[in-house]
Amino acid sequence: MTEISFTLLQQGFYIKLNWLGQLVGWIVEGVGTVGVGIIVFALILKAITTPFDIYQRVKMRKQNLIMEKMKPELEKLQKQYANDKQMYSTKMLELQKKNGYGMLGACLPMILSFVILIVAITAFQSYAQYANLNMYERMASSYNSAIVVYAAEGKDYHFAIEGAEDDELTISPEKFVAGEDGTLSFKEGDLVYTYIKGDTGIDRMEVRSDSAEKYLFYRYDLSPLNFERAYFIDAEKMKNTPAVWAEVEQIMQGEQNDGEESEEGEETAEPLSEEEACRQFFRQKGAAEAAKTFRDKENMPSFLWVKNVWYPDVSYNHPIQKYSGGMGSFTSTFSRGIRSENWEGERSIGDVIHDYEYEWLTEDLAAEKSQPNGLFILIVISIGLMFLSQFIMMKSSKATNQYQTVDGQGAMTQKIMMIMMPLMFAVFGFMWSAAFTIYNIISSALAIVGTLITNLVIDRIFSKKEEEELKERYSRTAPWKKEDKKDKKRK
Repeated sequence: MTEISFTLLQQGFYIKLNWLGQLVGWIVEGVGTVGVGIIVFALILKAITTPFDIYQRVKMRKQNLIMEKMKPELEKLQKQYANDKQMYSTKMLELQKKNGYGMLGACLPMILSFVILIVAITAFQSYAQYANLNMYERMASSYNSAIVVYAAEGKDYHFAIEGAEDDELTISPEKFVAGEDGTLSFKEGDLVYTYIKGDTGIDRMEVRSDSAEKYLFYRYDLSPLNFERAYFIDAEKMKNTPAVWAEVEQIMQGEQNDGEESEEGEETAEPLSEEEACRQFFRQKGAAEAAKTFRDKENMPSFLWVKNVWYPDVSYNHPIQKYSGGMGSFTSTFSRGIRSENWEGERSIGDVIHDYEYEWLTEDLAAEKSQPNGLFILIVISIGLMFLSQFIMMKSSKATNQYQTVDGQGAMTQKIMMIMMPLMFAVFGFMWSAAFTIYNIISSALAIVGTLITNLVIDRIFSKKEEEELKERYSRTAPWKKEDKKDKKRK
């Protein structure tokens, strides 16, 4: 058998990003280091939301200090209406209105900041999918490039027809010369173009190279609407190159298929066929180059101990994931549709990248398929900072939570939130990428610093204001003393 069909990996897939996703990409890719780019993105996003966050914290702290000022009266109301929650709420609202207390001003900025956060995180997660697919594309490009080195590099000529867009790629039938076997062909440099009349009415062009090192040739339909190349292996040429064929024979003996068990219970193995060994020769070349591309520091999306920041910082996940099988698989990371210039609309990841293609591509990345992607460290730090952030917020609004209800249920609700919020972000850390966890750590750390500074400033302002009120109160002269001063002046 001299002609063996061979398949290259499909390319040209992409995920369409909106302007916010493009901004994320511009920041992350512009910085150069993925992890640092994520931190810069977090800082920029925090800078955008900071005015709203500061206003919210200032408002909440002021309201809490007002609530502390009303503490004696609120405690009286709690005792007086201990069994009447509705009446307590009514009286409390009257007292709050009298003292200038109102939570609406603090809630609106918080809602706006939350909306901005959700929109940004959605774009960020979309970019994570884009980056994962882009990594596949770079690896696939390296894979194919390493193989087509052994292929003929011709032009996709078609017959001259009326309205042809590119005259340089049209060819006249008169240029073909009939060979001894009746085939029609013409030569251009070391390339031989052969016209093949199709049995089903579809004519094809075959492109071969005279070079002894070009073991691949290709064919394509002569229809102007279809120029997809179908590659084939010239096994005879490979046999005529002793060093190359020695590699093929080694593959035939080394790579084995599943066989039947022998009488002793040991599994026997059958060597690969010549045809499959020839295919494996080229796939190994491509896989080796793809692995080199993934391990290149400029391409590998690693940061600190995390091998691939687009996957979670967990030990049971791997830098190169299995193709499918639920959470923690290559296909499960793509929720967005995949696009290509070759078709309209979007398709799922499983429809465009098949399991066997993924295995070909990652064949030389066995170590990355088994090593832990992370060590849970980012997730633990994220939980700790979120807990600390909630704890500081609870302390900052202690009076508000305590007297918001007659039975102090607000304080209990805040304690529950102090536990639930870190747990919720822990779940996100296990489900989403390490990149999101890095973002969450930066965001939580900045929130803690912002809350502490805001509380310090507002507390000093309120303390100074109270001192001035006390001085003014005790420095006032009683009316009768004013009269005595007037009488003394008259005398």
